[in-house]
Amino acid sequence: MKKFATIILSGLLLIGCKSQNDPSPTPSPIPPPNVATELFSFNFNETSGQTLSETKTNASFNINGPSGSAERIGGVEGNALRVNGFYGWATGNASAAYPTSKVCVSGWVAPAAFPVQRKDLDPITENTNAAIFSNVNTSTSAGIALGINHHGRVIGQFKVGTNVIQILSDQEVALKKWSHIALNINASSGTASLYLNGVQIKSTTFDIGTLLWDNNATIYIGKESKSKTIAGFDTNGLTGAIDQVALWNKDLTAAEILTQYNKFTPSDPDLKIPTAVRFANDIHRPKYHLMPSASWTNEAHGLLYIDNKYHIFSQRNLNGPYLEHINWGHYVSSDLVSWEEKAQVLWPQPGFDEVGIWSGHAVISNGQPYIFYTGVNKARAAIGLATSTAPYDIWTKNANAIIPNAPTTSANADFRDPFVFQHNSDWYMMIGSGLRSGTSRGALYLYKSTSSDFKNWSPQGTMLEGNPPVDGTGDFWEMPIYYNFGAKSIVLINKLPNANALYWTGNFNGSQFVRDNPVPERLDVINQLLSPSIHPDKNGNLTAIGIIPDGVTSAKHKEQGWAHTFSLPRVWTLVNGKIKQVPHPNVLSLRGTSKNFTNVVFDQNSSNSLNNSTGSQYEIVATINPGTATKVGFSLNKNTATNEQTLIYYDYATSSFVVDRSKSSILSGVPLSNQSTNYVLPAGNINWRIFVDASVIEVFVNDELAFATRSFPSAGNNLIDLYAQGGSATATDLKIYNIQGGGTASVSKRTEKKTEIIHPVVFPNPSSENFNIKFNSITEATPVYAYIFDITGFPVKKMETVLDANNPIIHWDGIMNNGNKAIRGVYIIKGLLKNELFDAKIIVE
Repeated sequence: MKKFATIILSGLLLIGCKSQNDPSPTPSPIPPPNVATELFSFNFNETSGQTLSETKTNASFNINGPSGSAERIGGVEGNALRVNGFYGWATGNASAAYPTSKVCVSGWVAPAAFPVQRKDLDPITENTNAAIFSNVNTSTSAGIALGINHHGRVIGQFKVGTNVIQILSDQEVALKKWSHIALNINASSGTASLYLNGVQIKSTTFDIGTLLWDNNATIYIGKESKSKTIAGFDTNGLTGAIDQVALWNKDLTAAEILTQYNKFTPSDPDLKIPTAVRFANDIHRPKYHLMPSASWTNEAHGLLYIDNKYHIFSQRNLNGPYLEHINWGHYVSSDLVSWEEKAQVLWPQPGFDEVGIWSGHAVISNGQPYIFYTGVNKARAAIGLATSTAPYDIWTKNANAIIPNAPTTSANADFRDPFVFQHNSDWYMMIGSGLRSGTSRGALYLYKSTSSDFKNWSPQGTMLEGNPPVDGTGDFWEMPIYYNFGAKSIVLINKLPNANALYWTGNFNGSQFVRDNPVPERLDVINQLLSPSIHPDKNGNLTAIGIIPDGVTSAKHKEQGWAHTFSLPRVWTLVNGKIKQVPHPNVLSLRGTSKNFTNVVFDQNSSNSLNNSTGSQYEIVATINPGTATKVGFSLNKNTATNEQTLIYYDYATSSFVVDRSKSSILSGVPLSNQSTNYVLPAGNINWRIFVDASVIEVFVNDELAFATRSFPSAGNNLIDLYAQGGSATATDLKIYNIQGGGTASVSKRTEKKTEIIHPVVFPNPSSENFNIKFNSITEATPVYAYIFDITGFPVKKMETVLDANNPIIHWDGIMNNGNKAIRGVYIIKGLLKNELFDAKIIVE
C-alpha cells in the first residue's frame, strides 16, 4: 500500500514540476490497476428542464414526457430525478470503452410503488425490470440492466458469451425510502452479486466468458430497455426517484460498495405528488371531491371509522392512469370532507396475490380492524386477510389465503370482492361471482367464520342468485354490500355487463337472503356511481362513498395523468323499501359566499337567467316550480362562444331524468352520450342540490334521489343557467354557493386543523313543540343553513335563516317538511353557522 501511494505521489510531483513552456502535452493520469473509476456518472443535480447531463462524458439525456413535465426532488445529495411510471425517465447515448471482463453498476432508488407486471400479457416467469440503468439491445440482449422488479426485488441482467444471465434477490426494497443497490459482474471468474444498502443479498455463478455490449444501444435511466405497453401506456418505467447512478470499470469490492453506501445518510424522500404545480392548468381535475394525487383509482372499499378518524381504501395503480397491477390506496379524514392521501397499504407480492390486490372490505371486531381482499395470480383469485394497529398506516398480510379458491360444486366465472358482516353473534362473508350452470347469472357465495381471528371459514352455498330474464341483473356480480337497517336489510350488487349498482330489500335468515321483490331497485336514478363503500359515521348515520368514473379515452387519461374520482359522502336511510340518499351534513363546511335569487321566471326563450353566474366549483340549492314547462332544470358548463352546455333536467312528458351531454364539449376523447332514466316524480316543486366540481356533477333531488355524471368543457369558469322547454317555470328560491377546499391533501395543500364543532343550547328540551336553538357567539348578521335529521339520519326539516346579536335563536315548531308533526324520539340538528359546523340533540316528547 505504501509503495502504491509513493508511485502516485511521485507522479503528481513530476506533473506539478513541468515547465509551463514545455511544449509536450501533459498526459492524463492513468489509474492504476484495480482502482475503480466511473465510466458514467449521473448526479441529477439539474434544477429544471427536460434534459440531464452524464458528468463523465457531458452527454445530454432527454427526459421523456411533455414539455415542462420533468420533475426533481431532493436526493441523497443535491437533487434526484423523479420518474412517474409511464413518463419521466431519461434516454440518451454516451461513448465509453465498455469493460469485457469486470463491471459494476450502482445507484440509489426510492420507489413510490413497484412497477407493473401485465396480468394478461406477461408470463408469470417474466420479470419487469424498472431499471436505474439499462443499455440492453433488446434483439441481442447485449448490455446490462439493474433495477427493481414488479415485486420490489433487486434484479440484474447481462450477457456473457451466448448466455443471458438474470439475477434476482429474495429481498424487497423498501417503499418510499432511499436504498442503495449495486450489481457486480466478474465474467472472467463467472460470478455476479447483488447488493442492497452495502450488504450482499444474492450471488450467482455462470460459465466464464466475455461480457457483451452494444456500443450504440440507447441508455435508459428509470426504465428497462424493452417496450411493454397497455392502451398506449409504457408499463415498465420506475415510479419513484433515482440518484447517484454510476457504471464502474471493474467489479467493486464489498468494502468499496459499503463505502459508496456510507457516503450519504439521506432523509426519507418527499414523494408526494405536487398536485398544485403538476395540475395547475387542468380545468377538469376536481378540487373538493376526494381523489388520489395522480394515476389510477377505482372501486372504493373498506370505509372505516376508528380512533376518531375515517379511513377509506380504493383500487390503485400508482404507475399510471390505467387498470393494471392493482394496490390498495389509503386515505384518512377527520370529517369525511378533507382527506389526506397515505401510502398504499397492500400491494402484489409473490404468492396468491402476486398479480394484483383487488377489491374487498374492512370491518372492526373487538376494536381490531381487519381487511379482507381479493388476491389474484395468473391461475385464480383467492381471499386474503390483513390486520393493523394504530394509526393504521401499516397493514400486515396473513401469509396464506383464508379462502384459497372458489367452490367447485358449480361452474363459476371469477370469484372476488368479499364483504363481511355480522348477523346475530356470527360473522359471514359473501363473495361475488357468476354461475355458469344453466342460465348464466350473478351470484353471491356465502361463508361463515369458524374462528375469532377470521382465518377459518366454512362454505355455506349461495346466499343469493340472479335471474337475468326477470331481474336484469346480468351474468356477474361484484362489490356486494349487506346492511341491516333494523326491520329490513339490503343486499346491493354491482352487476356486469353494463355496470350498475342495484339492491334488494329483504331479510337474511342465516343461510340465504330472502328478497321482498324479485326485481331490484337502482341505487342512483341515473347510473354513474359505482361500488359504494359504507360505514356508520361517528353519529351512527350510514355513510356511503362510491366512485364516479371519468368515461374518457385512454389517450385523455394519459393527457390528464389521473383517472376517476370519489363521490361526496352520502347518508343512506331506508324509507318505504327504498334507499334515500342525501349529501352528508359535513359537506356544508365546504360552502363559501353565495349568490341568491328569488322568483326567477324562465322558459325556452330565456337566456342568462342567473345574471352571468359562472363557476367551476360550486353548489346550487334551488326550489323550482315547474309551472307549465315540460322540461325543467339547469344548463351547466355553458359557453356561448363555443355553444357548449350540459343539460340536467326532468322531462315531464316521458317522466325521466335526463343528462344531455351532446353539446357538453368540443374536445375529443370525452363522453358526449346522453343519459336518462324513467322515474315518476310527484306533482309539485322540485328541490335540487347540485354539486359541480370541474368535470364532476353530483345531483340530489327532493332529499331522496341522487345521480352523478361527468362533463369536460373546453374552458373553465362556465356560465350557470336555468333551462326549460314547453312552457315557463319559476325558481322560487335559488342559491349558488362558491366552494373552495375539501378534496385530498397533497405536498402543496395540507389538511387544515379543524376547530371544534359548535354545540348550541336547545330549550325547552325535551318538548313536544316550539324548540329554540340558541347560539351564544353571534355578534353580527350571520347566515345559518341546517337540517334536522331523525334517528335514522333521514332529513325531516330544512332550515335556513339569518341570525344576529339581537336574534341568536333558530325556532322549530316540531313540524316536518311533509307537514306532519314529528313523532316521539331523538333528532339531531346539523348545519353551518357562517363557515363553522354545529350540531345539537333535540328530544321530542
